[in-house]
Amino acid sequence: MSIFANSCETRELHSHQELRTRYYRNNFRQCLEAIKKYAEEAALDVRNVNEDHKEIYLLGNGFDMIVTVTLVTPVEAGIDVKINTFTFIGLNRPKKKAVAFYQAMDKSLNFKGVSLHP
Repeated sequence: MSIFANSCETRELHSHQELRTRYYRNNFRQCLEAIKKYAEEAALDVRNVNEDHKEIYLLGNGFDMIVTVTLVTPVEAGIDVKINTFTFIGLNRPKKKAVAFYQAMDKSLNFKGVSLHP
């Protein structure tokens, strides 16, 4: 991942450990409430919640986020995030926002592990 990249996406087997999928012992509703709480605290606008695809679209000042919740079991969820900044050069901001998002989720949900289902 380049310091100049203006987007960042987490995934199961990412080359950067801090950008790997996080898993929580929570259902979709609990994850959704935690994401909405994070959005409120970070002054983000919840633009769309797609319950069929389990995606939440958040819009912030100069960036947007798409949070995807994947249910492994009814009580275990994996969370991935894609962040796009609206600047020409990202200067590592998307990665920092993804790491900050995961830190907030770790505090408000029951953390289970990182990259558990490769």
